[in-house]
Amino acid sequence: MPDIRLPVDGTVFTLRAGILCIRDGKLLVVSGDGFDFRYLPGGAVRTGEGSAQAAAREWTEETGLPPGPLRLAGVVENFFTLNGQTCHEIGFFYRMDAPEHWPGTLTTLLDQFDQRLEWLPLAELDTARVSPAVIRELLDLPPGEVRHLVQRG
Repeated sequence: MPDIRLPVDGTVFTLRAGILCIRDGKLLVVSGDGFDFRYLPGGAVRTGEGSAQAAAREWTEETGLPPGPLRLAGVVENFFTLNGQTCHEIGFFYRMDAPEHWPGTLTTLLDQFDQRLEWLPLAELDTARVSPAVIRELLDLPPGEVRHLVQRG
């Protein structure tokens, strides 16, 4: 099944699933050489695949670990430019508790060797460049509440 990533009238449209994984006051993010921002683990939803299924699949592909229970926290419409390309992304973001046996050090993504997972202290979230920028709002939601947010830029 192909990823839902389509060129539409000069814009790349993507359907994405991401994971908000927290442990000890830190958020798990992806960073890489040449990137001036961080983003959440996850990736494109495939045709015929639900967003929770995509989040679980991406987690396993990136970490080699089975995912824990996933709880939908929000849907984000994200409009941005990446490498000169206009992008429109619909992202489904799920909360997941960090696995107990997760290493505390940097870990290379299993499916993207030039990118790595790192723990970003939540206290730095407001000053660090993390995409989408509305992550703090999703993290602040009480359990069971789901929010729809729009991020431009």
